[in-house]
Amino acid sequence: MAELDRLRHRFGLFLVFLIWAHVPFVAFVAWWIDRGIVAPTLVAILLAAALQVSWTLRGPAPVTRYVSAVALMGQPALLVFMFSGHPWQMDMHMYFFATLALVIGWCDWRPVVVAAIAVAVHHLMLNFVFPYAVFPLGADLPRVYLHAAIVAFQTVVLVWLSVRLVASFRRIKAMSDEIVLANEMLEQKVAERTREANAANIAKSLFLANMSHEIRTPMNAILGFSHLALRTEMTPKQADYVSKIKAASTALLALINDILDFSKIEAGMLSLENTHFKIRETIENATSISAVKAAEKGVDIRINIDDNVPTTLLGDALRLNQILLNLVSNAVKFTERGGVIVSIRALEKRERRLVLEVAIRDTGIGMTPEQQRLLFRSFSQADSSMTRKFGGTGLGLAISKQLVELMGGSIHVESAAGAGSTFTFTVQMEEGDAQLLAEAADVETLRGLRVLIADDNPASREILHSVFEGWSVQADLVASGTEAIALLEAAEARGVSYDLMLIDWKMPGLDGIESVEAMRSSETLTRLPTIMMVSAYAREEAMESASEAGISAFLVKPIDTALLLAEITRLIGASSSEEPVATSAVQSIPMVSPELRGSRILLVEDNEINSEVAMEILTDGGLVVELAPNGRIACEMALDSDRRYDLVLMDVQMPEMDGIEATKRIRQTIPADRLPILAMTAHAYEQERQNCFNAGMNDHVAKPVDPATLMRALERWLKPRKPEGTAATAATDAPAPAEAPAELPPALPPFDLDTALVRVNGKKALLRKLILSFATNYGDVIATLRAEIAADGFDDARRLAHSLKGVSGSLELRKVAEASRQLEDAIAHRELMNIEDLIERLDEALQPALDAARSLTSADASIPTASDACLDPASRAEATRLIGELRQQLAKRSMRARKTFEALETALQGTPEAAHLGQIRDPISRLDFSNALAGLDAVEREFDIREVQK
Repeated sequence: MAELDRLRHRFGLFLVFLIWAHVPFVAFVAWWIDRGIVAPTLVAILLAAALQVSWTLRGPAPVTRYVSAVALMGQPALLVFMFSGHPWQMDMHMYFFATLALVIGWCDWRPVVVAAIAVAVHHLMLNFVFPYAVFPLGADLPRVYLHAAIVAFQTVVLVWLSVRLVASFRRIKAMSDEIVLANEMLEQKVAERTREANAANIAKSLFLANMSHEIRTPMNAILGFSHLALRTEMTPKQADYVSKIKAASTALLALINDILDFSKIEAGMLSLENTHFKIRETIENATSISAVKAAEKGVDIRINIDDNVPTTLLGDALRLNQILLNLVSNAVKFTERGGVIVSIRALEKRERRLVLEVAIRDTGIGMTPEQQRLLFRSFSQADSSMTRKFGGTGLGLAISKQLVELMGGSIHVESAAGAGSTFTFTVQMEEGDAQLLAEAADVETLRGLRVLIADDNPASREILHSVFEGWSVQADLVASGTEAIALLEAAEARGVSYDLMLIDWKMPGLDGIESVEAMRSSETLTRLPTIMMVSAYAREEAMESASEAGISAFLVKPIDTALLLAEITRLIGASSSEEPVATSAVQSIPMVSPELRGSRILLVEDNEINSEVAMEILTDGGLVVELAPNGRIACEMALDSDRRYDLVLMDVQMPEMDGIEATKRIRQTIPADRLPILAMTAHAYEQERQNCFNAGMNDHVAKPVDPATLMRALERWLKPRKPEGTAATAATDAPAPAEAPAELPPALPPFDLDTALVRVNGKKALLRKLILSFATNYGDVIATLRAEIAADGFDDARRLAHSLKGVSGSLELRKVAEASRQLEDAIAHRELMNIEDLIERLDEALQPALDAARSLTSADASIPTASDACLDPASRAEATRLIGELRQQLAKRSMRARKTFEALETALQGTPEAAHLGQIRDPISRLDFSNALAGLDAVEREFDIREVQK
């Protein structure tokens, strides 16, 4: 009945207005007919006020309806009385019937009856109480009866009509309720059908995911073992069969990847990313994959980029690459001779937004109009003969079309049979910011810096702190120059120094310039950080004073982060360039300061090559190193009360227990101020760094390790200590073992030997050994990766790719490091659709490196060996001493065991006894100290060392 209630409410408001409108009307009539105005006006006000009070208190309730009926009937009764003796008096009776009919607006028969009774009461009062006011000749009952009959008839009609109206409203309400109920039931059915459809869609997605996994697992095994089989000795026919198996498996895997991509787009689950990228690099990456096939066919691929295309764009480079790859590979596939041209231009540009038009034109077989109509449809090609001749899934163009439309563009083709084809598509992007691309590289130069911010304004301190926190740079905050001096002095007392200080100019007490002058005159502070002044006052005298005080830079608030980054990068570069450059890497070996030499370092690293590089850098830097091959052993060693370490260098990804979990367990017992833990890992992502800090690590050193950077990081956290026994001096004074007879060649591409030598402090013998170890340890890494992925060992595969990335970075194999990084990212995010392409790309980058490393082995074979010599008593005694020292070091898991073993090899070189060292050479190279100890026992038995000692 909501509609009837709304109607009654609106009618009630109308009646309130109507009754109040009668007040001035009654006053006007009284004035016009020259009767007293006050009395009738007061009566009209009384009637209106009665209705107003009832409406205000009860709204359109029944009592208000009754009051309104009486008030309505009172108006014509008042007018009849006022027109007594006037010719129009009888006409006023007509108003009774009008107002009585008006009551039907309540759609309620009861107010009609009340109104009729009120009419009767009015007439009776006028006839019997004031008869001469109505009838000059006295009461006229017959006429009263006539009026009563008319009113009665009208009342009956109005009551009947009111009942019918209410019944109609009720029927309408019932019908409305039925419609609402039906709609609700329909909505429930629709929702149920939608749930069923969603469930079916989810089931389909799960089916696709499960099936793709079930198919991909054996397919990856087929591909992996096919690759391995092709590297073995086979008859030509067998090699042909296996090659065809591998090619068919690759095609099937590509089909699975396309189906998953298409399913994701169809379900609306594919989202576009917005990143800054270089358009030329993206196009070259897409075309390089098809370049090998094109070269085999003699097809030339050319790239034309119009001058109006910005160098850097903002958009989804991965999906643009996917579109280009599909179209370029198709163009190469259907082109037997001639070339493929990729052209790109900016079709239109509004502010930073632009529409790119990309055209791929080939000189291939072309298409008829009928064939063109079949393009861009799922699982369809121009005709079936093409599918048989050229292969393909029929999804590549459909996916490309949907990706183009997701990127706000369109795609079409122009072609003629035998005359080639031109595919043209448009995408919407934005002009990128080359500075943001460069900024990421600049931020890397800040890693490891320690910053002090001095500003009396809390908001300014917080803003600067947030900026450096976003760059993963540690920043300490103070509120005055006095606090800054005190903090610098306290840090120097602990053997820690700051690299950069930002100081405000206007501060209470000592201002910025006075603070810097006090620092420079301090006898306690021997080394000041690079100082930058920041101020909201860009005054010439402040800048001049800052320059005179030796302040390196002056920045005006509010700070522009890009300008701040540029200035810091410039200052760091300038300070590093001021350092004298030694004539050779060996002469400029980075070391910690003298008071820190002899500090004990626990190196936690599972990779043999990485640990050897780190051990060489650390021992050359004047430190004593012990090794833990994983997080579990690191916890045991760090928490052993008989051992004391000054710092832990912790890798993150390791078997058994990773570095994050190991740090958390150590931190339960040893706080950060007692035992600093530095992450030393190839993880470069901000989230990974934050995970290290959240676990309780103090700092982060990125791989590949730069010796000077590592030494600076260690100096920030190590505290001076007294040398314990001779261990400390042994680390700094022990003579380096003799280099191997076989030297490194002047160049060994793809290894960048010059840069790699810097990472190992110029030790050619060590670098040569690391390269040989690389060939030994990673010769079968591709097969291992495929096997791990095929067996769902994604964590192990990611760890292996991560390890390869770190090692190749240390050996300056940039292409291998980048390919490993891409593969690691794909495995980490379970983006397995193009995993085989990434493995192939890694294999292509890795094979030249392995071949180059193996060439050193062949060089060794050509070196003549010394004639067997007898081991004289002095040499045997020296060997005995070295073996005893080696035993102690192996028991302590000290990295110095490798140097001692090398010294032992040198002492026994060319003697029959040297042949027995093979039993411990491999365990030591693999950092397997337990088996090395067991092998050492066997060596002692072979040499009969115990008998010599008697």
